[in-house]
Parts: sequence; C-alpha cells; structure tokens
Amino acid sequence: MTITRQECLALDARDPLAGLRERFVLPDNVIYLDGNSLGALPRHVPSRMRAIVEDEWGKGLVRSWNDAAWIAAARRTAAKIAPLIGAGADASCLT
Repeated sequence: MTITRQECLALDARDPLAGLRERFVLPDNVIYLDGNSLGALPRHVPSRMRAIVEDEWGKGLVRSWNDAAWIAAARRTAAKIAPLIGAGADASCLT
C-alpha cells in the first residue's frame, strides 16, 4: 500500500495530538524522534529556570528550601514517577 504526501498531511491535520508540537522548541522541518536524551525543550522551561535561578535561588537563598518548597521536591517527583513503576505514591522510602 502506498500513501501519498497529501494523505499524510490530511492525517496530520486530523491528529488530536498535532498541536502538542507547539509546546516545544523545535527547528522547522525537523522530525525529532530521539528517545534517549532530554528530548525537545518545552517552551515554558527557560522562563521557569530563569525564575528559579534569579528569584528562588538568587533572592530567596536558603529560605527557598521552605518558601519555594524545594524540601518537598523529592516527594513530588516520587509521586509522579510512582504510577509509572507500580510503586506507592506516598514516597515513604524518602523519609
């Protein structure tokens, strides 16, 4: 079976996930399939990183462990990863 470029474009136009590409910084005309790296840069990350470095670290200093909830970062991360690996989301192993 052969599929034409026009048919591919039509499929892409109907794809409910097609708009997700806009969430990432990607060069035009690039199909990015590298699965063993950090992946494509999400558009929101540079501004979030800037806020962390300039505000939370730069201004908040050591207070950010509590004020910016750095102290709970491991628990938040564990709760997100737990369902992927079949573990409990309570992160009790981190206490």
